Amino acid sequence: MDLQLNLDRSRRVPLSIQIAHGLRDAIFMQRILPGTRLAPTRELSRRLKVSRMVVLEAYEWLMAEGYAEARQGSGTYVLKTLVFPQQPIKRLKDPPRRTDLLTEKADLLDFRPGLPALDLFPRATWKRALARVLLTAKADHFGYGPAEGLPQLRRLIAQYVGRTRGLPVAPERVVITIGTAQALDLMLRTLAPLESMAIENPGPEPIHRLIRIHQIKPKPIPVDEQGLRVDLLKSGARAPKVVHVIPSHQFPTGEAMHLERRIELLNWAEQNDATIIEDDYDSEFRFDQSPPIALAALNPGQRVVYIGSFSKTLFPGLRLGFCVVPEKFINRFLELKWFSDRCTPVLEQLALAEWLESGIFERHVRKMRAVYAKRRETLVKSLSERFGNQFHIHGVPAGMHIMVDFRLELTEAELAFKALQAGVKVYPAGSCYIEQKPKFPSLIMGFGNLNEAAIERGAAQLADALREWIR
Repeated sequence: MDLQLNLDRSRRVPLSIQIAHGLRDAIFMQRILPGTRLAPTRELSRRLKVSRMVVLEAYEWLMAEGYAEARQGSGTYVLKTLVFPQQPIKRLKDPPRRTDLLTEKADLLDFRPGLPALDLFPRATWKRALARVLLTAKADHFGYGPAEGLPQLRRLIAQYVGRTRGLPVAPERVVITIGTAQALDLMLRTLAPLESMAIENPGPEPIHRLIRIHQIKPKPIPVDEQGLRVDLLKSGARAPKVVHVIPSHQFPTGEAMHLERRIELLNWAEQNDATIIEDDYDSEFRFDQSPPIALAALNPGQRVVYIGSFSKTLFPGLRLGFCVVPEKFINRFLELKWFSDRCTPVLEQLALAEWLESGIFERHVRKMRAVYAKRRETLVKSLSERFGNQFHIHGVPAGMHIMVDFRLELTEAELAFKALQAGVKVYPAGSCYIEQKPKFPSLIMGFGNLNEAAIERGAAQLADALREWIR
């Protein structure tokens, strides 16, 4: 058997499975015919430079799946009884890589937005909290929890948003979700049917996708230095029934909605019987002042749905967020939540409740606020030193990313490609626009999960990649 098998040791797929799948595909493509003796395990292990045990595991997989058989004293053979279709089955191409997954290449400097400092998460403290709840949890905590979340966590979150965001809310209106996306999805289903929905332009690309899934027509509204252009919202019969906004730290521009605009938006919603969905994904990390009061706190009429998440303050894998739902929608929302996931993981809720009650959570937030402020300062300084007056940063000093305009004679795609060739991954802002693309090539550069040395090195490599366009 003279067959070329290419192994990719950078992949997370075990080598034995890669070998087994390679042989399986060769059998289906009829490059190895029924009845053919497979290479002896020692010979194949030597040729592929793997241990013999790896090859044995691959052969065992082929035999278990019915592709091969072992003959006593003779070796391993492809089954003679295999029947193939008239045309060989073509091997499926590997699926496209998702841009929202963690980067696998270790030496790539990835300025991914929205990713916190994973290496600085206090794992030992979190582990102790999980250990305590495992020991003290009641028997029913290991069953199905309430769809709306544990009462103690809802109470503590209500106290937290009241204390930090000026939002007085009854715990009964707080629903625990598995993140912002689920909260928004459930809210859109609660408000259905919706013909159209106003969204910020630019805005998060996943919001565009979610709206398409719900077959809602997006109404993109421009964002300026004061926030959403409320004056461009239609009124009367043509008014959208839902507006999605990120008022505290808009994504991707980083702008904060001014108080006048907030009041203007709330007045518009009252006049047009509309619902506002407030996405408050990282308001904790404002560096020049305290976070602004929540938009929902300015609206006693409960026209605002407030969505929060712990993905940025703690870590995305926790999959815990929450939604403050107006009373008129709460029953329908909870009904949909029950059928969506039955309940959010209970033990993690207990551990988070302990952190909130003990003050550990807010101490961690204060620590990370200082870390991100320093990392942002490092990135801005590094870009300034290398690009001079050929770049502009949008928004207020906050969060874990910046949006940067580059005054360079390049498209966003070219800029991102040149950066990637130099070992730096950046994110074109154009994907966040539906209409009125940015005047200059713009990038979204996250700094949360990069230390200061990596940030400086990334800025240097980016500048080196673009040196022929820098004046």
